[in-house]
This record gives sequence, structure tokens and C-alpha cells, in this order.
Amino acid sequence: MSEREREWCEVCDFVAVRRPDHGERVVDIEATQRRLGERLDDGRMRVLRADVPLADMMPLAEADLKYTIVLFARCETCGTTWFHGLCIRGRPVHKPVEDGAEERWPWEEVPARELWAS
Repeated sequence: MSEREREWCEVCDFVAVRRPDHGERVVDIEATQRRLGERLDDGRMRVLRADVPLADMMPLAEADLKYTIVLFARCETCGTTWFHGLCIRGRPVHKPVEDGAEERWPWEEVPARELWAS
């Protein structure tokens, strides 16, 4: 599902913060995670499934032990499912996806916390 196929939502359409980077607009991960965290904390959005809690995504990515770290969340206002992902060799992603995408994702094991948590 593209963002253009959806109706505008006052809750989830203001999560992603984009910044210019080499002529493209890319997700500003720190600002986007802060906004997503606010919505998860106050119940406007909820986690459907994730590798780790939102606050642990960056520490796991920085440990360079798992190639992709993802979280799927649903907006409680409009029902849109969002894919929020980090890739240690690529750009962060925050985009709407089809319902049930979290069930089709090729989940992989997360390294033991002692190996990456500070």
C-alpha cells in the first residue's frame, strides 16, 4: 500500500520525519522514533509484532549483529499498519503496508541481549 492510496490521518501521518540527504528525502530515524514512541506510549498506535521494543532498535542496529530490525504497528485511529525498519547497511524505512504484513515477514532470531545491549 502506498501512502497515496490511504486517507490522511492526524495520528499516523505525522510520525515520519524526513530530511534531505544527497538529493533525496530520507527518514530521520531519531525524530521518527521519538514520534512513534509517543504514539505507542499513549495508545494512539500499538505494536503488532517486533524484533525488539522500539527503544532497543537503535542499540541492536549499532551492535551490527542483525541485518534488519523491524517493528510493525497499527494506528488505532485509522487502522493502517505501518512498517518501521532499520537496516545496518541501508536507510531506515517507515511506510504503510498491507494488513497482515507482520505475519508474512521473514522473522529471524535476535542475537542474545548480552551481546548487544549496553
